[in-house]
Amino acid sequence: MERRTVLKALAGLPLFSWFAVSGCTASGVQPAAVVLPTRWVRPGKPGWPSPAQWAALGQSVGGRLVRVQSAFTVCEPDASSAACTDLFQNLLDPFYIDRSVNLTQTLGWTGAFTSEPSAYAVLAASSADVAAAVNFAHEHNVRLVVKGGGHSYLGTSNAPDSLLIWTRPNMAAVEVLDSFVPQGAARLVKPEPAVSVGAGAIWMDAYNAVTTVAGRYVQGGGCTTVGVGGLTQGGGFGSFSKGFGTAAANLLEAEVVTADGAVRIVNAFQDADLFWALKGGGGGTFGVVTRFTLRTHELPEYFGAAGATISASSDTAYQALVEQMISFYQQSLFNPHWGEQITFGPGSQISVAMAFQGLTRPRQSRPGHRSSTGSRPARPTTRSPARKWQRSRHRTTGMRLSSSCTPPKTSCPMTCRVRRKTITTGRATPARLPRSGPPTSQPGCRSSFSTRNTSLPWSMRSCMPASTGR
Repeated sequence: MERRTVLKALAGLPLFSWFAVSGCTASGVQPAAVVLPTRWVRPGKPGWPSPAQWAALGQSVGGRLVRVQSAFTVCEPDASSAACTDLFQNLLDPFYIDRSVNLTQTLGWTGAFTSEPSAYAVLAASSADVAAAVNFAHEHNVRLVVKGGGHSYLGTSNAPDSLLIWTRPNMAAVEVLDSFVPQGAARLVKPEPAVSVGAGAIWMDAYNAVTTVAGRYVQGGGCTTVGVGGLTQGGGFGSFSKGFGTAAANLLEAEVVTADGAVRIVNAFQDADLFWALKGGGGGTFGVVTRFTLRTHELPEYFGAAGATISASSDTAYQALVEQMISFYQQSLFNPHWGEQITFGPGSQISVAMAFQGLTRPRQSRPGHRSSTGSRPARPTTRSPARKWQRSRHRTTGMRLSSSCTPPKTSCPMTCRVRRKTITTGRATPARLPRSGPPTSQPGCRSSFSTRNTSLPWSMRSCMPASTGR
């Protein structure tokens, strides 16, 4: 069935629902009761809470209820004012947005929604505050939204004329636990290291406490201003998830306020269905999570990154480049050590932005490659097609790789460093140019390449190995 036909059928559903409600059925038999969509009450409409009722909510949450206005209100009197100038100078700063109750990290999707602030916000400091907001919204039929880091690109952390539960200012505590056992699981599982994270914490808070202070690792996102809550409930695939799993897979326990206002502790041993639903069901879908307890891991000895931009001079060369890149990824990067992304972009260009962890030593060198110990292996006696490619002449400068790297089955991955600032390839010797790198040394391809290593010895900087894992 064509997509247009499906959309036409879906467009007719509201009309069908009207006929069902009015009793206009083909048989003339009255249908069963139909549940109509909920219509949220809006300001100025009957049922909108009175000022006294809003004041009562504020009192129940310790005065942490604020009325929200658009951030752009400061520009209405005078667009050239200092306040308006300051706003626009900071709109691209995620930390500025992070501290603003009326801003989110996205302005919306064209034709779908526009980010708009809520009418009121509870700056929650506890699960009791969250429960009070949930009960108030239920009692008065007010739309309820939840915001932590504000990175929801589907618009779930903002809505006009709503009551916002904002966890970022007062629920960002992080506690590292040396020995954790989920509630209700005593003597059923062994204690394990974990971290307890408040719903308002961002990944920078978690990384600082777990890695910088405690010397361990917790699997999260690559963007440190993203909220722990939203990423974990959305599944949470991060830079090193191939090695440590998703954020949701590392969730051991959660404290959640459900729609009935109850505060529940859920894990694999109690309320297991709800616990399972929270691990990827989306933020705020099944309740408002106020605390996450995540498994931590031993900190890898090494972290690093590799970046490259590779261009092909023709469509034929680009097709060959794509085939080699996919093959290279499968052979050398598709393992628990490597993460992040390779982008196949327009203009016959491939961009590489990869990160790695846990690589501690070079792989066994192959003939024609310089080992990290400095010894030079014997040169192969036969010229393979790969070595014929080495005779193509391309020039590289600075941190650029030349076509002297042996494709596509190289024993060293895409993190090799050129030791000379200017090299004309063709007969470059292994002593000066490590014979390894991305599989782009085919006529019609050129590449620029750089690496960034953290706490790596010099022997590792010259040729970082790929993993021998899966």
